[in-house]
Amino acid sequence: MSNPWLTAVGRNLFRRYLSKFPLRDGKAWFYERFHAALAPTERYAVVRLDKGFRMNLDLADPEQLKVYFYGHYHERYEADLVQRLLSGDDVFWDIGANVGYFTLVAATALNHRGRIIAFEPGKNAYARLTENLALNPWRNIQAYPLAVTDREGEAVLHLLGDIADSSASLYPASQAQAGCEVCRTVALDHFLREEHLPPPNLIKLDAEGAELAVLQGAKGIIAHTPPLWLMEMEEKNLQAAGASKAAVAQFLYGCGYQAAHLNKGRWYATADPAGVKGRNIFWFNPGVQSHRQQAARLPVQGNYR
Repeated sequence: MSNPWLTAVGRNLFRRYLSKFPLRDGKAWFYERFHAALAPTERYAVVRLDKGFRMNLDLADPEQLKVYFYGHYHERYEADLVQRLLSGDDVFWDIGANVGYFTLVAATALNHRGRIIAFEPGKNAYARLTENLALNPWRNIQAYPLAVTDREGEAVLHLLGDIADSSASLYPASQAQAGCEVCRTVALDHFLREEHLPPPNLIKLDAEGAELAVLQGAKGIIAHTPPLWLMEMEEKNLQAAGASKAAVAQFLYGCGYQAAHLNKGRWYATADPAGVKGRNIFWFNPGVQSHRQQAARLPVQGNYR
């Protein structure tokens, strides 16, 4: 469309269709066909998303451009899980917060109550995270420019792009690197004590391969105040760190946890998280009463211990 007014009208209608129309069939095709022509010419756009918060989206990032048009992140069922599980004065930790989508999902669920801790080691992503937090009214969020692993110190963060890179990792990837930067690392057990923080009820963990190291640095928390985990488990990232889905599962099974995976928008218990198709796994401990109650709130279907 060459007419700016017609383009703006078409853009708004397209965004409304992608965000509000209930049937998903065909949306991906229409998005691929029309999004480039209807995208704003400006690089950044502040928008209110479906979950009720505002974000300044970098439209040069393909993932954030999709969020702009669809009104939500593609992991919408995981976002629903966070909203369903959090209530009252719960504490949510977002490890690998990137630009803050899940942090703000948690903030809407808690609605000025509880506490939210966000960890993001990338300098660009952290700057965007704090900017997005400032666009919203919640003041129960603390953000830290830290990478979470199993030890205190420093590490090299490998970057794949010049945007707020959601694929930034402590482990070099096989594809070409755009650059790297030094970040501070912390272990959760030590960090909780040093900062005098309340223990988390739910942790969203997306550490691009460092998931097993994060767990090993949180043995005390898991033993004394076991949290729920929403965890990305992607085999190629874990292998880059010298770990695997099976190793993560073995660690958590040893701590009494049970896994659940997504299938067509519902959560199902599974004895083999390494074999499921989706990359995000919900972990809960059936031996903890509050975990059983929260698993029922989703609900988690199927048999579990």
